[in-house]
Amino acid sequence: MEAHGETVVALTDLGVVASPSGAGALLLHGEEEPDCLVVLQVWREADKARLPAIATFVGCQQSIFGYPNDEAYYLDPRRARSGGGLGYGFYEVLGSSWDASLQEYNRHAFPNTPGRLALRHFFLGCHDSSGQFLAKDLRVEVFDDNYRAVLNVALSRLSGLGD
Repeated sequence: MEAHGETVVALTDLGVVASPSGAGALLLHGEEEPDCLVVLQVWREADKARLPAIATFVGCQQSIFGYPNDEAYYLDPRRARSGGGLGYGFYEVLGSSWDASLQEYNRHAFPNTPGRLALRHFFLGCHDSSGQFLAKDLRVEVFDDNYRAVLNVALSRLSGLGD
């Protein structure tokens, strides 16, 4: 993806960031599922709590997960335009052309594919990995439970696969 004209903005209103000591992020994005779920450990600054959470990328059309890790994405060229660097947490990439590129690609097989879908480009910065998501919206739910229990909640949301 090109960084031309993109601005990265931290989504601080969520109240949490991916845990700096390792989020243990696990991506769940099913072929026929409308949403993409990421189960991870988050850090809540308000009470200095490390808790499991589910980040739901609503209506997710495409996801990229893995590299770059924090050392690499700290140097993302979009950092100067964002007024800071990318770090642990949730971001939105404004001015992204990802959704237009996806629609253009689809026109090869489906010429009547409409223009932009008004999808948002999200970035999730974790310690050992990162994720980018093309979705309608983002919701983050923090749980007062253990990671395994929260993972089972996420799996149960995807076609009833949980315990």
